Parts: sequence; C-alpha cells; structure tokens
Amino acid sequence: MPSIINYAPPAMYALLAGLLLALPACQAGKPGADAAKRAPATSEYRLDPAATKRQFALPPTQVMVFGLEHLDTAPPAFQVAWLEPILCRLQAYKPDVILTEAMSGEQIMGLEAYAAYHGDAGKYGGPTLQMAKTAQAHLSLTAAQALVQANVLSGQSNLTAGQRRQLAHLFVAAAEPFSAAVQWIRLAPAERTATDGIAPKLVSQLNAFARARSEISSIGVRLAADLGLERVYGAGDHLSDVALPDNAAMNAAIVAEPGMVDSFNHRTPAFQSIPEDTMKLRTAAQVLPVMKWRNSSRFAELDADAQWLAILRSDKMGRVGRQRVAAWEAQNLRMAVAIREATAPIAGGRALLIVGAAHKSFIESYLRTFTDVEVVSVPDMLDTKPAGCNE
Repeated sequence: MPSIINYAPPAMYALLAGLLLALPACQAGKPGADAAKRAPATSEYRLDPAATKRQFALPPTQVMVFGLEHLDTAPPAFQVAWLEPILCRLQAYKPDVILTEAMSGEQIMGLEAYAAYHGDAGKYGGPTLQMAKTAQAHLSLTAAQALVQANVLSGQSNLTAGQRRQLAHLFVAAAEPFSAAVQWIRLAPAERTATDGIAPKLVSQLNAFARARSEISSIGVRLAADLGLERVYGAGDHLSDVALPDNAAMNAAIVAEPGMVDSFNHRTPAFQSIPEDTMKLRTAAQVLPVMKWRNSSRFAELDADAQWLAILRSDKMGRVGRQRVAAWEAQNLRMAVAIREATAPIAGGRALLIVGAAHKSFIESYLRTFTDVEVVSVPDMLDTKPAGCNE
C-alpha cells in the first residue's frame, strides 16, 4: 500500500485545485515576492565568542601558551637548573591542567593501528610505543583499559607509594609515559624501585623520562609534580602529517624561492637585529630574555611572516606550499581542540600548554574563537617576579 505521506487520491487533487482557483488573484499571483515584502529585514547571525564571554556566570577559562625552542636541541652547555626562574613563575600561575607537545596515548596507539595509512608511529613515539606494549602484555590490558583504570585510581586521594607505582605502570600501558613520570617523581627517591610489578628495565625508563632535558620533562612533568597534579596531557598532533606534501617536492619548492631557506631559518635582517634571537641558551643569563622574546607579539609576527605567510605569497611554491600550510593549520587546530577538551572540566580554571614557539601564534588565534577561553600573556607573567623566586 502506498505511503499516506507520499500519496493522495485523485479526489483530493481535485479539491485542492478548486481551493486554489478560489483564492484572490493578489494571493495566487506572486506569493514569493509578496512574502519577501512582508518579511522583516534580518542580518546574517554570526557568533561572536568575545561577546559571549560577557554573559558568563563564571570567569572564562584562562589558557597560557608557553612557546620555546625545543630544549633537546639546546647546546651541550645548557643546564636544566637554569630553568628555575621560569618554573618559579609558572608555579605562581598555578595551572589546573598542563599540556605538552607530546602526542596523547590515544593518538600514538591510533597511529600504530592505522600504520598502513599514516606510516610508522615509531617515527615520533617509538620508545613510548615499545614501553606501552610491554606494559600492556604484563598487565593484560589494552591501552584504553589501562587509561580507564588510571583515571579511576588518580581520582582517589592520599595515594600510597604502592598505588603511585601502580598508577605509573598503568600510564605507561596507556602510552602516557610523561604522566607516568609525574607519578614517579612524586614518589620519594627511595620508593622509585622495581616493586609492585614494575620491572628493573621500566624503572630505568621512567628515570630517563623524568630526567630528560626536553621541556616536556624538565618543565611540564616537573611542574605537574610540584603542583600536586596527577598527570600531564599530550596535545601534540601528527595525524595531520597525511596532508603534508611530498618531501622532495617541498624541498625543491623552498630552494626555488629566493631567500626562502634563510627566511625559514631566521637568517634575515629582521631577526638578526634582535639580540635575543641569536642567543642559544649557552648561559643561565640568556634563559629569561630568550623566553620573553619567543613569547612576544613581535616574534609571533616575524615568525609567521617568515615561514607560513611567505609560503602563501610565493608563486614558485604554488600548491605544494599551500598544501604545507594546510597541514600546519590542521596540526595547530588539533592542538587547540586538545586544549579545549582538557579544559572542559575546569571552567573558570587555568591551563598551560608548553609548545614549540612557532605553534604559539596559530594556536592562540584558534583559542580566541572558543567561547570559554581567555588567552593569558606569557611576557606579563615572565616580567613579574613572585616572592621567593631566586635568580
């Protein structure tokens, strides 16, 4: 039987036709035009995130994006102890959530599962992946199951040393070794031992993650432990790598554009005129001015123009360059999304992202489009010396 929605008997059509003929000519003539005349004029609605912040019942969530050059590339003379003035100021900021440029365990395991599409996950997360698989086999858990258990355990108060070791093991299995390192250094040194199912090799690996010279460990992990936080969150992204242009084509395009190589490497008069841009963290005295420079508006302007905007202006780079910018924007958008997700439970609280300085201006731009985010000035924070900071 035909549907009553799509079918009407002939008698019904005859009735409708009669009713239409009976309508006055002014109504039956041009209904569309007349309706347009009667409809009130309206403008296109566009959501303004800045305006919504004025309607909040709670203060906006504060997000600080701390940009820097990756510390694992600093000169051999660099010492982690030189970061104390930075750590002291970040402790005074008191973030409720700390994120880093490391990939989340979920993304690492996803890249591994889709290796045929994304390529080798070990390119960026090799040690993490190896540790995770070993811990998963030992605990008879998947990464997702380990993360669920870790979230439950980390929500408890007054954890014992044994529970912290267990929590570290679970975070390793969840492919979250930096969160495991937070638990590890929250233990007293004498408690960082191969007990409660933790093998001697894993002890060595956790010690290595805790002592690493990278900003993820020396700032993110250290700060989380000092503030009594249970974990750090990975905001880094390499899912967008599938959008990257072919390396050979990209390199050829860069070389073909005069001055592009120097522009990419900050070897231009604009950069060379800034003393802080030539500093390489060879002394303790260089750390604070270099961090201020990398987080300044002027650096953001020069860096974005020297790299990404220069690509867009280039005729020679063409679609290859545009493709590279698209992948870059996708990567930064995913990092902004990771921040938004991590800040969902802390409305009105404070978050900190520690990330490569080139990402900062893009991520901050995207964060400003979110309703519940207020971007916090890093230079203002660095210019303020809290009581008790030794320099």
